[in-house]
Amino acid sequence: MTGKAPLVTLLLGVCLAALAGQAVAQDGDEEVCQADGTGACVGKAVRDEIHEADTGEDGIANDIHKMCPVAGSGIRNYFQGLMKWFGRRIGFHKMLSLWPEDIASEGWSDDYTTVNYLVVARIMVGLYWTRDPSWVKIPTAMATDKEEDLIRVENVHAPHEDIDGSPNFFWMESFVPSFFLKYAYMPAVTCFYSTLRRMSTHNNELNGTFEDSLDDPFMNTWEVVMNNTKYKKKVDWVMAFYDNAHSMDGQPLWPKQMTQFSLYFKKDEWEDRLEYAIAFHLIGAHRVEAGSWEFGNLPGIESVTLPFRVALNLFSTFEVRLHMGRYGTDLYFNEDGLPVLIKTPDGEIVLRGDKSWQYWKFVWRSTFITVITLVDHLHFAHFRTANLLSRAVREALDPDFPLRRLASIFTFGSIFVNLQAMHTLAGPNHLLHRATPFKEFTKLSSVIPSGDSGIITDITDLPAIKTLMVDEEWEKLHPKLKEAPFFADGRLLVGAFRKLMDSIFAVSWEGTMCSANGTYSPNMKRMGTVIFKESREAHYALTPEAYEWLSAEVETCNTGNSKRVMADRLVAYFFIVTGWHRHVGFVGDYYADPELATMSWKDGEKFGRPRQHIITTIINVFTSTHQPLLKEDYTHLFDGMKPDLGKEYKSTWKMFLKDLDEIEAEINRRNMKREILNINMSPLILESAISK
Repeated sequence: MTGKAPLVTLLLGVCLAALAGQAVAQDGDEEVCQADGTGACVGKAVRDEIHEADTGEDGIANDIHKMCPVAGSGIRNYFQGLMKWFGRRIGFHKMLSLWPEDIASEGWSDDYTTVNYLVVARIMVGLYWTRDPSWVKIPTAMATDKEEDLIRVENVHAPHEDIDGSPNFFWMESFVPSFFLKYAYMPAVTCFYSTLRRMSTHNNELNGTFEDSLDDPFMNTWEVVMNNTKYKKKVDWVMAFYDNAHSMDGQPLWPKQMTQFSLYFKKDEWEDRLEYAIAFHLIGAHRVEAGSWEFGNLPGIESVTLPFRVALNLFSTFEVRLHMGRYGTDLYFNEDGLPVLIKTPDGEIVLRGDKSWQYWKFVWRSTFITVITLVDHLHFAHFRTANLLSRAVREALDPDFPLRRLASIFTFGSIFVNLQAMHTLAGPNHLLHRATPFKEFTKLSSVIPSGDSGIITDITDLPAIKTLMVDEEWEKLHPKLKEAPFFADGRLLVGAFRKLMDSIFAVSWEGTMCSANGTYSPNMKRMGTVIFKESREAHYALTPEAYEWLSAEVETCNTGNSKRVMADRLVAYFFIVTGWHRHVGFVGDYYADPELATMSWKDGEKFGRPRQHIITTIINVFTSTHQPLLKEDYTHLFDGMKPDLGKEYKSTWKMFLKDLDEIEAEINRRNMKREILNINMSPLILESAISK
């Protein structure tokens, strides 16, 4: 934003918050008049019956009707109309530098997209100020596991509020009366998401259907949106929405570029070194398989054996909406890491140089980056790891228990951000649903988490994590993959976490975690019980060793195996919420250009459409805010612990910071020699928790 924009953002944000609060406050026993043209009005007593058809088995909709007191009243229609009116004042927003000067909303956007861009990407994120370690509060209470305190999407369950501080996200919270935060925060948030979800649906209801607008030649096409503008490239049009957009502390809303992918675009096509960079140097290294795959009867070469692949045809079974392209493609690489062969979802073999080579590479890139976003980032990192760990330590561990204090560093902000993710990324009719092509979108939160699907394993059993943690697995890794920054630098980070936990267990295990009689302490026993319960609740996979510990089948803790299992699990948790999260979550470089990668595309086209791609960018911006770094001083958390191990924990953390300094220096040295820079595992930018 320029000049006046931060103040304007603040004023608009305050106005919108006030309106939301007013709507919540006006809940009442008044009659509810239906917006179906009949004019019929009913009393509050029969409201639940009216909305039964609107919710069905939709956990988010049920939560909306429970948490938003005006979800079934006429007030919601008033607020929804106000949001639409606000979004349609494009000239006003241009004057305030909140919308690109020479871009119109007509011809591609709808009310949902426009309002989300303005309110979420520009106003809400624009109001954000980078948080530091002082935001990480000393725990004072334990959370409950009551069903009414949770929001549900299929198998995924997440808390509404964080006992360690909710929402604890915006700097101006200190000026908000505590009464409002305590009693009106959750209703206001829920009502806000309820309003957004209903927008641009056929009936303005929670269960309404939205239009993708892919079959109208005069709507949502690049020819329409770029006509009579200065933009010649799709990427320039997209980035115009963020070129001058900053948060309150001056940070650009679009994350700083790490890789200049435009260098790989020559003579109107993408060089094959682009896929090589993505797979072997950047975001995709953890999914590269090494092996031997033979293909015979190929035109011109008869047969070929290839040593690497990234297989994505598993995801071609997910049904897509009308006109949308299907996910999938298996891409095979030669010994140099260059792509040479693609197997399409229908089993067709496409070779480098074939007429459709560029199209299928685009399908592979878009599938790959979005599968990483949906599976490895959202479900594995946010829900499988951060959500479960945050719930477990808050429900099971006393506020002054040493492990609870340590875990506060690695779970800070996770409950808040996962609540937002439940609405906008896992729930129906919101950002991720509208950006992706999937027809049965909500069902993904049943299929993906399930251990039976094989899509997500236990955290210590995921091949990439296992390779970093287990020496024998590391030795099996192909030499070319050992050079990949994810593995080479990730190994350093895992080593630092293991050293940290060895030091913590040296002073905490006997008497604190493991009682003198050889049984788990009450805190640790409760933690195992909670993790086991919540893992079963979500149908998550568990290794046999984890199952024994968590299910309390093994009562004693005075064996080396028990200690190792618990330590390994904590090392995995801490790595996933830091290094792994950055590795799979940094996607701005990919989604800047709708011809490089996008979340959905019309079948046969090798680019994303304007509306769907702008929604994709909104997701990226909201998940790119700056959070407290891992290499910060969090020793204030170690005061007042029981038993009093403050001195030992502070000393251990300071040694850990020294290890991080050495890792940062080593990664800097490595990047001086690398053909493709990668800082995703560097403490220079690593954050301490999944809080965005």
